Amino acid sequence: MSNYQTIVGLEVHVQLKTRSKIFCACAANVDAAPNTNICPVCCGYPGVLPVFNAEALSLGVRAGLALHCRVNSRICFERKNYFYPDLPKNYQISQYKQPLAEGGKLQLASGKAIGITRVHLEEDAGKLIHKNGYSLVDLNRVGTPLMEIVSEPDISSPQEAYDYLTRLKLILQYAGISDCDMEKGTLRCDANISLKKPEAAALGVKAEIKNLNSFKGVRDALAHEEKRQAQALDSGEKIIQETRLWDVQADRTVVMRSKEEAHDYRYFPEPDLPDFLVTNELIEREKGNLGEDPFARQARFVRDYRVSEKDAVILVADKWLADFFEKSCEHFDQPDKICGWVLGPFLEQVNDLGRDKIKLSARDLARIAELFVTGKLNNLMAKKVLNQVCLTGEDAQKIVEREGLAQVSGEDALAGLIADTIKQNPAGVKDVLSGNDKAIMFLVGQVMKKSGGKANPKVAREMLEKAIRP
Repeated sequence: MSNYQTIVGLEVHVQLKTRSKIFCACAANVDAAPNTNICPVCCGYPGVLPVFNAEALSLGVRAGLALHCRVNSRICFERKNYFYPDLPKNYQISQYKQPLAEGGKLQLASGKAIGITRVHLEEDAGKLIHKNGYSLVDLNRVGTPLMEIVSEPDISSPQEAYDYLTRLKLILQYAGISDCDMEKGTLRCDANISLKKPEAAALGVKAEIKNLNSFKGVRDALAHEEKRQAQALDSGEKIIQETRLWDVQADRTVVMRSKEEAHDYRYFPEPDLPDFLVTNELIEREKGNLGEDPFARQARFVRDYRVSEKDAVILVADKWLADFFEKSCEHFDQPDKICGWVLGPFLEQVNDLGRDKIKLSARDLARIAELFVTGKLNNLMAKKVLNQVCLTGEDAQKIVEREGLAQVSGEDALAGLIADTIKQNPAGVKDVLSGNDKAIMFLVGQVMKKSGGKANPKVAREMLEKAIRP
């Protein structure tokens, strides 16, 4: 790509975390049985009137502030006219001339700032389910509050687009604005990409890519389109402005429609909704609701808890996990040990069982880490206790006492096991005497086996070495 400069702009649609829809009182629960959370307003019946959801306005203002935008004091809604097969009234109430917020920025980890053109509110469409030879429509999603975040064309590579989306998702999640779950459709993205010579002043002809269902998909689609356009320009072809779809299976973009087929949305003011004022009181209240910036939290983890930069990134990437880590640190003042257990054995349990089935509390995790650090449980037994507490929620100490899992560290208790191991493994003893370091670990393993996994491996090794090489 050295012959060309890549220009990318992203349009991100985010479902707001409200209890009801944006212009009616229906529950904003798209996972309910099909067509159960609907009413005459979101179904577009004649004569009905929309009522603006104040919670959607508050979350939109919060998003604008989180992205360092200028929140406009007066906003209005307009009708965007388009044939939506899954939007019964065949127009969308959206914003165009007077959006909620403008002129923001999002800073990447590299330090580069990506401009935010606008943040505006609108209603979502429904969902089509295509079967063999026919289609079904579910209108539960119709009217759920949607926020569109449009970036400036400041992104210069597929990887930067990936980084932008990753940081945007964290900002919105930490501020409680949206779940941002692409699998559930609460975050969707369209990407615009063009190429130009580095010395050219004007931007190249762009292609818009739709059907992007993951951050990796965005990065892969942009990488493919970047290569396709560069090859076309190198061969003297003219780039046509068009909308393309990302074909995941074929790993390529395909044409959806050209510029000649582009739609004229014929925006005009929504006659059933007045202009709305965004008060200073609302702005100040939402400033107080922003909470801690995720990247400030990441820096605080490194500074205050002395965790590595890498571990801090992993923790903060999942707010639930970061909250769990901090709560665990309240119960055991060795955050580096807590971090190791959270990102290691605990995360394995979460991945195996699913976080909804985990019954272990932050206090429980801290207690298990403390039992391990103080030598009362070895690593194997501590993991066993962790698994049982995750499944049952039972007190860790009670499990240890009932099942006799406490680590055996006393020399008197281990002496017999050490003697038996040496007697039964003469070849291993010979290897140790010949300088084979791996052989001693084999013998430690035999002691652990004889003790039912309860022996202190460090003490066992010391006793074996002393007995074999006095």
